[in-house]
Order: sequence, then structure tokens, then C-alpha cells
Amino acid sequence: MNPDFDFSFLKKRTTLIERLAKSNRPEKLLLISFLFIIFLGSVLLSMPFTNIQKPAPYLDNLFVSVSAVCVTGLTTITVAEHYNLLGKIVMIFLMQIGGLGPMTIIAVVMQRNKRRMATVEKKLFAVGSGKSNLYDVPSYIRKIMLYTVTIELIGFVLLALRLCDKFGLQEGLFNSLFLSVSAFTNSGFDCFAADSLFMFATDPLVNLTIMFLIITGGLGFMVWFELYDLAAHRLRRHNGIHKPHRYLSEHAVVVLRTTAILLLSGAVLVALMESTNSGTLGHLDSAEKFLACLFQSVTLRTAGFSTIMIGQCRRPMLLVMCVYMLIGGSPGGTAGGIKTTTAAVLFKTALNTLNQKHSDAVIRHRRISPSLMKHAFMIVTLYFSIIFTMILILTMSEPNASLISIIFEAFSAIATVGLSTGLTPLLSVLGRIIIMLLMFIGRIGPLSLYMAFHAEQKISSHVAYPDANIIIG
Repeated sequence: MNPDFDFSFLKKRTTLIERLAKSNRPEKLLLISFLFIIFLGSVLLSMPFTNIQKPAPYLDNLFVSVSAVCVTGLTTITVAEHYNLLGKIVMIFLMQIGGLGPMTIIAVVMQRNKRRMATVEKKLFAVGSGKSNLYDVPSYIRKIMLYTVTIELIGFVLLALRLCDKFGLQEGLFNSLFLSVSAFTNSGFDCFAADSLFMFATDPLVNLTIMFLIITGGLGFMVWFELYDLAAHRLRRHNGIHKPHRYLSEHAVVVLRTTAILLLSGAVLVALMESTNSGTLGHLDSAEKFLACLFQSVTLRTAGFSTIMIGQCRRPMLLVMCVYMLIGGSPGGTAGGIKTTTAAVLFKTALNTLNQKHSDAVIRHRRISPSLMKHAFMIVTLYFSIIFTMILILTMSEPNASLISIIFEAFSAIATVGLSTGLTPLLSVLGRIIIMLLMFIGRIGPLSLYMAFHAEQKISSHVAYPDANIIIG
């Protein structure tokens, strides 16, 4: 055998994604991918061919790009008044990529090329799509795309029934597509008005369709896949096919219960606090009030649409809204916030500790592990630390703004909600930068952002320290 023979052709060729995944943490690549899409979007939105007239200053277009990719909805300019058809199409792509995650889109392209994923790539795409393990990542991502297209298509058809009558066929179809993508990704942008969905405040079809899209996007893909599998399983049993009983996981049950509690309690609180407020619900009849209350409760789950003047809400209502916005949606979906599961774990831990029913916190006869409780506590601590710091800076950069407006804007930004009391267009340059940072941190997640800049450290399980004698309370 010739010793000089080149065997390099036998080596497996690695892709750029695989090489990057081997040399960088998934969280870091996730952060870079979002930054790249934001920058590309800001450049496209600043071009004359995407604007109706002269493009707005770059900082405004950057703000819109950050808000779209981070699926927030806060904006310093009006989309309908500044961007033409091409600009709005760019917005659709930014919202869709931001909602699903750039890594999910890259994974779909790779699968279209019929290439098998390396393990490091699976880990990267699992982090990017919110999957908790590496089992069957390609199939999971294909399901995400199929589910997304199906739900957005349903929303598009339902919205078109109303918007085509309102705006004509062509404009109505485009507005329906824009609104469907915006609602499912929980972005909160509209492309036809400066006052969100005020013109449809009493329209049941538009309200219910938008609520359907927001909830389906915010529940998380994992929960919907479980619900679909459970329904298919029950159908097979109904048709006489013998199958063992199947039940929803603890995660799905916690998500569904917490979501239901938040939606119902939110609607009740809006009704109690705003029913007599002439600036919000006071001028509506009973049926219209019910619809508006339910819509505001749903949109607080990081969507950002509104059918009432948020700036006219009473201060107690604004504070309550901050709590609901911070909780947000559920893991593995398009919503932001600390997530429903985090809130449920912390609440159940505190409740079980106060009642002293069990030595450990328990949900559905299952023990909540200490590591899970630490994780939830760490997320909440990071969120509140960041929010407090940014609010402090905003109080100095915006001396003429009321404290409640600043607090509301900060919570809305980091929870990627997009509701506003009207302060966003009035922010100074520093204020806009702070809000952009909050939106970006909220979309990436404070914990992922921390891990992106810190090397992974192994924790030794062989060292144990004696208990500290510290008095608490």
C-alpha cells in the first residue's frame, strides 16, 4: 500500500454549524444568531425601498427590528405609516424568525437538504427550540413547523373573513397574514392602524381569533404535541383498538392549569377595576365588556395587542398587569416572561412550606426536586435584579415620565409583551436603548444570557459543608 495515499476523503465533512457548535456554547450561538437577525432587519427597514417616504432615523428602525425579532410589539414609530408593502413583509419574516428562533429555521433548512444532524448540532437546535432533551430533535422541529403553518393558516382564514370586508380583497388578505403571524408569535404588531385593534374592540370574530392565536402560541409546542397525541390515542381506543391508558405529563398539566387560572383571574380583575372607568371599559355594554376583559387578560400573556387605552387604565390595574406580564407564557412556545411553570413551582413551594404538609414541595403527587426549585428561584432573582436596575436608569433618563409608566414599560419590555401607556415614542435615546436591552434580554432569557458569557463549571459532589447557623425572618 502506498504510504503517501491520501485517506482524507474518508473523513466525515463537518459543516460550519457543527464546527461552531463544537467550539461555542449553544447559548452563545443563540445570542449571536438573534443579534445578526436584528442587525439585518434594522438595515432592511432603514432602506428607502421598504419605506413609504423618507426612512426614519436608524435608531427607530433598530428599535422596531429588536421589537419584532424579540416578539414584543413596542415601537417608537407606527408601522402602518412608515413601512410600505416590502417593509411589512420584512416585518413578517422578522416576527416569524423571532418567534420560532433562528436556530429552528436553520435546522429546517438543513433537513430540507436531507443531511443527518451531528450530536452537537442536535444540542444546539434543542436549546434554540426549547426542547429539554436530544431525543428525535429533527422530528420535533418538523412538528413545530407543521404546527406553526397550520395554526397561522387557520388564523389567516378566520381573520380574512372580516378584514377583506374592511380593507378590500388584496389588502385584507395581506393584513390577515400579518396579523395572524403577529398574534401567533405573540409579537403584538399590526400593519393597518396606529391604535392597535381599537377598531375591532367589539368584534367577536377578530377578538376570539386573536385570542386563539395568542394562546396557542403561548402554551408551548410540547404541550400541544402532548394534547394531539392524547387525542389521537383516545380516538384509537374509541375505535376499538386496544391501547394502554395515556395521561398528560406533569409539565402539561401544570401549564394548562396555571394558564387557565391566570386567564380567568386576569379577566375578573380587569372587570372589577376598569368597568366604571370611562377611559377604558365604561362606555361598553355588558357583552362588550366581557369580550374586552377576556381579551386584555389574554394579551397580557406577552402578546401586546389592545382593544382599550392602556394609558387610561387606573394605577392599581397597571400594577396588576405588571405581575401578569412578568409571568408570561409557557416554556417552549413563542411567549416571554418567567413562564407559567416557574411561577407554579415557586407558588407551590411557598404554599407547601407554609402549610408544612410535606417535607418537600409536591405537585400532582410528584416531588419538585431541589435543583428545579433553585432554577426557578434563580430565574426570578435575575429578572427582578435586571428590572430594578433598568427602572432605576430609566427614572434618571426620563425625568418627566411618571414612575408607574416607567415601571409598566420596563415590565412590558422584559416580558416581551408590548403593551404601552404611551411612553415608548417619548423616550430619550438612552431610554430607547434601555428598552431595547430589556426586550433582547427577555427574548433570550437572563439565564441563557448569563450562560453565554460564562464557561461551564463542573460542580463537585464529593465536598459537603456543615450547615450554616443563620436566622431568617
